[in-house]
Amino acid sequence: MSRRRFPVGVQDFEKIIKEGFVYVDKTEYIYDLANHYGDAMFLSRPRRFGKSLLCSTLRHYFLGHKELFKGLAIDKLEKNWTEYPVFHFDMSKCKRDDVAMVSRQLEKQILDYEKEYDCESPDLDCGGRLENLIETAHKLTGNRAVLIFDEYDSPILNVIDDPEKMKEIKSLYNSFYGPVKSMGDHLRFVLLTGITKFSQMSIFSTINNLANISMDESWEGLCGITAQELESNFKDDITQLARKYKLTPEEMLHRLRDRYDGYHFGPGMIDVYNPFSIVNTFSRMKLDDYWFSSATPSALIKILDKYNFKLTDIEKKRVYASSFDQPFDSMRSSLHILYQSGYLTIKDYEWEDEIYTLGIPNKEVYSGLYNTLMPHYLSPSEDDNTSLLMSVQRAMRDDDINSVLTAVQSYLSSLPYDLGVKTELDFEAILKVLFDCVGIKTNTEVKNARGRCDVVMKNRNTIYVLELKISTTATVDDALAQIDEKNYLIPYWNDFRRKVKVGVTVDPESRTIKEWKTVNA
Repeated sequence: MSRRRFPVGVQDFEKIIKEGFVYVDKTEYIYDLANHYGDAMFLSRPRRFGKSLLCSTLRHYFLGHKELFKGLAIDKLEKNWTEYPVFHFDMSKCKRDDVAMVSRQLEKQILDYEKEYDCESPDLDCGGRLENLIETAHKLTGNRAVLIFDEYDSPILNVIDDPEKMKEIKSLYNSFYGPVKSMGDHLRFVLLTGITKFSQMSIFSTINNLANISMDESWEGLCGITAQELESNFKDDITQLARKYKLTPEEMLHRLRDRYDGYHFGPGMIDVYNPFSIVNTFSRMKLDDYWFSSATPSALIKILDKYNFKLTDIEKKRVYASSFDQPFDSMRSSLHILYQSGYLTIKDYEWEDEIYTLGIPNKEVYSGLYNTLMPHYLSPSEDDNTSLLMSVQRAMRDDDINSVLTAVQSYLSSLPYDLGVKTELDFEAILKVLFDCVGIKTNTEVKNARGRCDVVMKNRNTIYVLELKISTTATVDDALAQIDEKNYLIPYWNDFRRKVKVGVTVDPESRTIKEWKTVNA
């Protein structure tokens, strides 16, 4: 079977179409976005999630490049192809941490368009040049201009830990974006993409009708690859990959789902796969952690340091829907930026109270967070963390819970005093990260009619129900008795797998496992 071409690192729509790369048709979204929603909008999505391809596709659509869209959904929808002046600014090119360098890169992009419309104005600041450019283009073409700012927040995120540099770059941006407010009569469409909103940015405060569509139910599938798109566009690729791993296509789809799916970008809870990981997987015919390893998340570490984040703060966090529209500067926790960056996603939405529950989307992100954050927020030794993960993986492959708890006991004993386990929730979170990282479905604080079970782990052949006691007096028999008294096993009686009760006590002084006991149910 001949291999298809996958657009690894290719974000230009024209190149993808002309050179025959695989393309998941998003042009129905493009048509609706450009014609039926509004004139100005902001879209937040994680890095490498298709924002740049979206901007490129919009650019070619507004330039009237009809031939590129032949056979796609928009080909039947658009009846009047019109060429507009399009100004597409890629702000990711301005990632330097020096405001002068950012300014030069921005001016270079402006100059390229000024030459195209023969309206160079070097005596004006960047905002004045943009204003002159928009007016000139409208006058020359008779059509209003389209503005696209891709990754608008890249330069700011790069100096997230330097308030002075951030202030300087914000000032430059305000000069650049400022005139947009008064340009409404000259503008057909405005789009900003990025990860988060920042306060004191003129682009958000001066464009009165700028709509934040990031969590709008209509656009949940705008970027990324939905579950339906994966199965309809990559059926043969899934089969080919399954053959390599000696699996059925259904088993391979399950592995892809566990590793790369799980993103939700609104209350509709549409399943979205990470597109960067999917195209890399099929291009290389190999399952791997592509998205997380594609760049060092240095900005993430800086942000988490700002909020004194701990690895134990990542699961089952509930937030109000209204808080997602807050600028980054007004956020009081790291949860929202973790969501916007793709490290957390929506796990549940309570419509009546407008409350979201956040959690880690999939195995790839679990593994990446584990390897990146454990040295910063638990053990400073990457070797220790890797060794623990490998020990857990080997032990659970053999269904050996005793070896797992021995490895965790040793690991916790080695942690510095100020980093160790302090509460049951700390311990539950560590276990969840460990087991989810190696592909074992794990839930914590599992509710039933009689109480709340601390940890439930579902391995291939066994379900483990753990009850934890952090106490100097409680025993493992107390923990096991609670499992029976509260009927924690009842929800799993119809499951074919073996059931094992595990009682664990943790010494509050040494803050590691004191003893444990397992009983087959």
